[in-house]
Amino acid sequence: MITFSMMDKMQLTYPIFYIMFIIMIASCVFQVKFLNQATKLYNTTRVVPVNHIFFTISAIIAGIIFYQEFLGAAFLTVFIYLFGCFLSFLGVFLVTRNREKEHLQQSYIDFGNIPGKQMLDKIQPDSNSLSYGTLPDGSDSINSQSGEKKEV
Repeated sequence: MITFSMMDKMQLTYPIFYIMFIIMIASCVFQVKFLNQATKLYNTTRVVPVNHIFFTISAIIAGIIFYQEFLGAAFLTVFIYLFGCFLSFLGVFLVTRNREKEHLQQSYIDFGNIPGKQMLDKIQPDSNSLSYGTLPDGSDSINSQSGEKKEV
């Protein structure tokens, strides 16, 4: 479309330009959305190769359908192209297969024994308990900048 527009055949006058532009923007937004969701659920060493493979396969299929890439191509040319894609997929798999898995942080911090401090099994209380959001010593007063205690 860019080439045709530069050759004095402005593509902005055709409705297919706007349809393709909307589809392109929508697919970019959905891809980012689903990648974010996938990285929250799974390790990136699993998400990135799967995304690479599906994106490449969908681009190949779109090229075959839209541009008729393999129309009139010899079998050997098509085979070498597909074999090169397979080697790319295999390379991504081999690079990411031996990576160490990330350890997710615990939902609480255990400080162990701290001299002079009352021991709690975890720092963050249960969100359903009555003490959630209160000060550890139970007082509901705070010191102002002038040193006076104020009730909250």
